[in-house]
Amino acid sequence: MDEPITVKCDRAVSAPASGTAALDLAEAPSVTLQFAFSSAEDLTLEAIRHARRAMLREEWTRGREAGEPSLEEAVFSPTGVVWVAAPEEQEWCLRKMEELVARANRAIAMLGPR
Repeated sequence: MDEPITVKCDRAVSAPASGTAALDLAEAPSVTLQFAFSSAEDLTLEAIRHARRAMLREEWTRGREAGEPSLEEAVFSPTGVVWVAAPEEQEWCLRKMEELVARANRAIAMLGPR
């Protein structure tokens, strides 16, 4: 694999349903971020898993800053990630995905075929 991992991000904003008779104060607007991986090769997926585990361990060890979403809330699959977050958490999520991809690419560079 010569190409680094890249992700494509699609964003969708959802808001509480309107026109219902019931008032649901618990439902707040959210942003759904969908990240598609550029490759689904075994080495790529293992590098992403490795980076995710490391980032989660760091989160659990150091804790999170106020307003920082947890990577645990993101749903990973072999083709990408779906992350539903509050609108004010969107930038955090984007930065965390950039860090995850950078770490995965470093792992591939170190572990990949020579």
